[in-house]
Amino acid sequence: MKSLLFALILLVTNPAMAAERILGLTPHVCEILYAIGAVADVVGAGEHCDYPEAVRSLPRVANHRQVYVEASLRLKPTLAVGLRDNLPGMARLSADGVKLVSSNPLTVQAMFDDMQRLGRLTGHEDEAQLAVRALRSRVQALQAAQSTGHPRVYYEIWHDPLMAAGGGSLISSVLDELGLVNVFADVRLEGPRVSVESVLLAKPDIIMLSGESDIAARKAFWRKWFGDDTPRFVIADADLLHRPGPRLIEGMEKLQAALDAVHE
Repeated sequence: MKSLLFALILLVTNPAMAAERILGLTPHVCEILYAIGAVADVVGAGEHCDYPEAVRSLPRVANHRQVYVEASLRLKPTLAVGLRDNLPGMARLSADGVKLVSSNPLTVQAMFDDMQRLGRLTGHEDEAQLAVRALRSRVQALQAAQSTGHPRVYYEIWHDPLMAAGGGSLISSVLDELGLVNVFADVRLEGPRVSVESVLLAKPDIIMLSGESDIAARKAFWRKWFGDDTPRFVIADADLLHRPGPRLIEGMEKLQAALDAVHE
């Protein structure tokens, strides 16, 4: 009886021991919380959160434009994690005592750092460290298998207007980790608009298409411009590579497999 009473006293006097009630406002945040063992603490999710399966049935409390304040507060959250803490509605949550945390990692390393930071904030530090260690080992395995060449890559984010992965993007970090050269790395933006002429002048060895456009149409478009010098095409999994969460590493593995296939 005394031990139970002592445990209850500790729980009341040490909030860090109590489970948070978390709003995961973006897909990558929900995926991180799942990977570090905190998914059971998530009580509400953003509109586009679809992984893991457990988050699909959660109340929807935000989209990319705003937080649904009343729906959020009904869930009695203690912590809200989103891309930015100045999203409309976040100030209301803060005024009601909800802790606000932003997470927008733009490099693979920053994603690992955010996993560990969220692990500390949610009381899942050990699980976060184990998850990061396992993911790092997978990246290291990819790097150990890299060839000595460094192919030049044009990664097409979108076709109309024409947008590339710039040097300030998560994709540019992924390419760097895989030993590839982003032809627009010097443009320190996430998704700069580019011209056909600038792509031609960049002389990529590989054109990466994200699968969010009509692949056949995009291949035909670039073949028309490059002619006999058309680079090889590689299709990237946008669902994995455009989210800065743990499944990013799976996306990198699939991307490397696709690269290996075009080199055979």
